[in-house]
Amino acid sequence: MKWYWILLIIAAAIALILCGAAYYMFLAAFGAQRKQIEKVFREREQDPSPLARMRFATKTYMDALPNERLTQLAKDGTALAARFFPNGGTKKVAILCHGWHSFPWWDFGKAFDIVYDAGYAVLAVSMRAQGESEGRYLTYGAKESEDLLGWIRILLERYGEDLSIAIMGVSMGAATVLCTTGKALPKQVKCAVSDCAFTSVKDQFDAVSKKRYPIIRKIGQGAARVFAGVRYADASPIDAVSRSRTPTLFVHGDADDFVPFAMMDRLYTACACPDKASWISPGAQHTEAAMKNPEAYAAHVLPWLKAHL
Repeated sequence: MKWYWILLIIAAAIALILCGAAYYMFLAAFGAQRKQIEKVFREREQDPSPLARMRFATKTYMDALPNERLTQLAKDGTALAARFFPNGGTKKVAILCHGWHSFPWWDFGKAFDIVYDAGYAVLAVSMRAQGESEGRYLTYGAKESEDLLGWIRILLERYGEDLSIAIMGVSMGAATVLCTTGKALPKQVKCAVSDCAFTSVKDQFDAVSKKRYPIIRKIGQGAARVFAGVRYADASPIDAVSRSRTPTLFVHGDADDFVPFAMMDRLYTACACPDKASWISPGAQHTEAAMKNPEAYAAHVLPWLKAHL
């Protein structure tokens, strides 16, 4: 066999390995993975830790409350679902957007209780490709921000134009909220609360991978474009907040080693809306801000909501 054929075969094999690895990483990051997530949460049911028990207590609380299942068909045809929890006829509503491979009760453990007990109605969204919503791929706020606009429209159509709405998110849900604040919003959206959002999907992937595997990550961007229909640039909260006119409270745990704590300061600084604030939850790891310091969370989030809704 000629030497150049050997080189060609080696190059083709390397290319196939790289593409295979990139596709595997793409599926791990963007795929719905419903069976794996169900297994994870079955295992979490046996977790005796106080924070896990607090999250499951929120699930029990939510399940016992009167609620209405709402649905919408996203722009790309994906069927989405959410649960609306009315609260004594109030017109003040908090929309809760959970994070990556999660559920509202898990990411808003204790936070749901605090907001609902303060008298606000709640729309708990099942993000696309998760929970009760359909879809094959998560998109880190790119399509989810359009979905959130759809939920806002549905609330206004169903419950009246006199609503006052706060959009609240945790992790990828917070990134979704921030991406949404960079868009034209109805006047009824009065404020936002972002809990442990990342600056951009590219920054987050760099942080998780510690900037390793650059070629595979680069190919993975192409896979996201082909299969999920999004570019990494489509999920950039730091760009969105630079256009924001929505009052925003930024929250982050200072022990967060998944979405780096330093990202909050970058987002806060980039936010164009002059009406902004931040709160650091001491000792809280990723998505733990409300559960680690519930009284302090209430002392910062509830006045923010009261001032704007």
